[in-house]
Amino acid sequence: MDRLDLEGYLDAYHIGPIDKERVLKEYYPLTVMVNEEPVYLFNRAFDINDTPIDENISISQQPYGSVIPLHMHDYIELMFVYRGKCTVLIKGKKVNLHKGELILINKEVPHSVAAITKEDIVINIILKQDYLSPSFLRRLSQKSIIPQFMIESLVSHRKLNQYLIFRPEGNKVTEIMENIMCEFFNRDFCSSEIIDSYLIVLFSTLIRYNHYQTSYDAEVENNSLIDFLKYIEDNYRDCSLVRMGQTFGFNPSYLSTLLKKGTGKSFKELLQMQRLNQAALYLSNTDLPIPEIAQEVGYSSVTFFYKKFKELFKETPSIYKEKHKQ
Repeated sequence: MDRLDLEGYLDAYHIGPIDKERVLKEYYPLTVMVNEEPVYLFNRAFDINDTPIDENISISQQPYGSVIPLHMHDYIELMFVYRGKCTVLIKGKKVNLHKGELILINKEVPHSVAAITKEDIVINIILKQDYLSPSFLRRLSQKSIIPQFMIESLVSHRKLNQYLIFRPEGNKVTEIMENIMCEFFNRDFCSSEIIDSYLIVLFSTLIRYNHYQTSYDAEVENNSLIDFLKYIEDNYRDCSLVRMGQTFGFNPSYLSTLLKKGTGKSFKELLQMQRLNQAALYLSNTDLPIPEIAQEVGYSSVTFFYKKFKELFKETPSIYKEKHKQ
């Protein structure tokens, strides 16, 4: 299968309205009460033919003409609008998605999905928790606080950021998703490894373009949390909360609260992380002496730099340099 065949394939397997009573009777989903509302536990993964599967990653298609009731599951779900549009109700808020847009929903987050039409194609990619393993995540950029925040918000047990919305421009993300689907629906030698690689490209591309919202973004409608993190990344040498507040038009105290609420870390912690990440890059890729590296990334005290570096990387700058020097 190639990308030219994909849309026809999806149309051919686009199932109609679901028999809700049959599904409830056949799979016996449990219910729990969340905020005084009954929520179904949908912890089974299904393939495009509506058949239960047990894999770390699976891809299915949203049925048309059916409302998906309030539910949650024990896996991370990526919903992608391949054609048309889709509305997700999550935390009492309607999230309207259009062609080429995605929402990444953490496990155990109650949400429902409005009925789509036969003309809409919405793809569900299920990522089991153990799929996002440390070895997989290490292949994303480790020297930036943006992917670190994104990953942590998804795989940690914190409940601060329960879903991520991506509204990328252009066709790059759609092309990557098409490649993933073609490989998944037409399995061949090394398909699993190829899908893994495409997912790395997908996450890296989403991070690069920064068209990203978080589940609390109503408070910062015109200032994405990612913009804040990007500012820290670009200005880590001499960044200050006061100067950052002036740039975005926020009182420094309020900006500090937004950062803490959105990332679980203070401004100082985020700044420290970025400085130390940059120091790690210098240690791995240059012959600069450690005192010069400390000064280059914004530390006036080499002793303090050593202390903070060891806290983050669990080894001294000297040992890190020996292990990772290119």
